[in-house]
Amino acid sequence: MYEHVFVHYTMKQWGQTPEEIDPNTTARVPVFLSRDDRYFQDAYQGMPLEGYTPLFEKLLDHPNITVELGTDALKRLDLSGERVRVDGAEFDGPVIYTGQADELFGFQFGPLPYRTLDFRFETLPQDDFQGYGTVNYTVDENYTRITEFKHMTGQVKPGVTTIVKEYSRSYTGAPEETPYYAIINPENNALYARYQEAAGRFSNLRLLGRLAEYKYYNMDAIVARALELSDQLIETL
Repeated sequence: MYEHVFVHYTMKQWGQTPEEIDPNTTARVPVFLSRDDRYFQDAYQGMPLEGYTPLFEKLLDHPNITVELGTDALKRLDLSGERVRVDGAEFDGPVIYTGQADELFGFQFGPLPYRTLDFRFETLPQDDFQGYGTVNYTVDENYTRITEFKHMTGQVKPGVTTIVKEYSRSYTGAPEETPYYAIINPENNALYARYQEAAGRFSNLRLLGRLAEYKYYNMDAIVARALELSDQLIETL
């Protein structure tokens, strides 16, 4: 079971053997002695009724929130001095940064390694492709998994279905790539600690999220982390 379910899938996803991967990363894979074959076995699971886009549209639809798209935050956020500067002026309010910590400081200590994904979408002229939301391919394909969206959203669309195949590979920093997964090991953790120390020089700067904290968060964990940070900031007002 270890050979067929874990070893090859892990090497496809991370480009490393299980022995080379940080135990905190491999520990995310749950082990159960059960006939329940779900990956997540939380008592309560769900999807936003109308999808994630309407959910975030409603969250951001507030007069005190301004959303700016197509804007390079790092051209407006200056950490070169002793104080945080935004648009050229010193800024004393809280700044929450969720991008790459190494990019925030101009990669001055070197780039942090990540894994990225290539997504291949296919729309097929059939009611159903695989019967489930996600199926992992542990051994026999180059991709790691196939997701069929209609099983997650409850969408009813006879005669057509859309799937996506995920291919994991090394992140190179090319403009079209997105860093998805931190490659956590002692060497990379030590490199990240230097960026974390640089961020710690600014009392009003907070790093939050997978990229900024160089951690592998599940969605429930990062939502809880964001709410925790929000409570801490509110208490200081």
